[in-house]
Amino acid sequence: MCAITPNAIAQNSDKNPIRADFNLHLPVGMEIGFGIGYVLPHRNLMQHLVTDHSKRISMAYGRQLVGGWTEGRQLKGTHWQGVELAWTYLGGEQMGSVASALWLTRFPRSKWGRGELGIGAGWSSLPWDAIKAPSSVATSTHLNAGLHAAWCIRLFQAERSVWTIKARFTHFSNGAISLPNLGVNNMGIDVQHQWRDNHQIPQQRLTDYSQYNRVPFSLEMSARAGARDAGLPGGALHPIFNLHILGYHKAKRSQSAGWALANDIGYNQSLRVTGESSGGINPMDRLQYSVLGGIRWNFHRIQLTALQGWMCTNPDLELGRSHLTVTMHFEMNSAVAVELGLKSFQFRADYPYLGIRHQFGQIRTR
Repeated sequence: MCAITPNAIAQNSDKNPIRADFNLHLPVGMEIGFGIGYVLPHRNLMQHLVTDHSKRISMAYGRQLVGGWTEGRQLKGTHWQGVELAWTYLGGEQMGSVASALWLTRFPRSKWGRGELGIGAGWSSLPWDAIKAPSSVATSTHLNAGLHAAWCIRLFQAERSVWTIKARFTHFSNGAISLPNLGVNNMGIDVQHQWRDNHQIPQQRLTDYSQYNRVPFSLEMSARAGARDAGLPGGALHPIFNLHILGYHKAKRSQSAGWALANDIGYNQSLRVTGESSGGINPMDRLQYSVLGGIRWNFHRIQLTALQGWMCTNPDLELGRSHLTVTMHFEMNSAVAVELGLKSFQFRADYPYLGIRHQFGQIRTR
């Protein structure tokens, strides 16, 4: 996170509405970090894999966000978005390393600290292989999805640079597309240095929020397709298709959050209900209907929806009825968005999915 002098802020006052407070330590520019941590052996099968501390090096570049969903949220600092490239040694010969690329957003929570959330992908150097790596049960694919959360605290500050310390948690897995998939949960501490070469603040201006453009209620429909590897490692993928209908109500006092209720009907090819072989199950017994409720956060063209659901018909005997779905939407225009999500039963990944969403009703301008 970088700092800037009051004089430099004054030069940009026509473009930057942030008040001239040196302690706001505007987080912009290049960043490099070094860290150490530990991969949690959260399953018994991983106890023998973790033999050393994990080690990490990262580089990032980001911009200060102004306007849009950040309006009214800058009293304790500024928002930041950027891309981080990192390499992590996972702490064991059978674990290998992960090269990752994450899209990060930092939220000011106090004058000295800020929260950080990220999503992206990681490339595992040593996935499971029956011959080459039979003990590497954390992941079984080179390409894995990544989720990230952290808390950053400022240590030292200069005119155009700042030192911070970050406590982080990062998860990598393939969402059960391929087994085994125990996942990698890495916790650690990073020390970071961020700087700029000049007084200009790299800045991204979001479309300003307008009360007249707010749609208090919207109805949308999504068509989704996913896959699940059920059974022995390397088994065939079972397709899963869903039709998702959601109603969304945007809160009057919030520009970035709202409530959501949804109905979901799906055809689950991997469903195990009757205990019979796959070929002996009636196709109608593979249909699942569920109701869901939760919250959605809006970040300009990107939205994140988290819904807790209950399977009403034909639950999987192994997984049960209660489940959580987390979906990231990217708006192509005011009506159409593409989706990437994960459904989880019993706090473990069950299957990922891709989808396309159409929103009905009033066309919005952003």
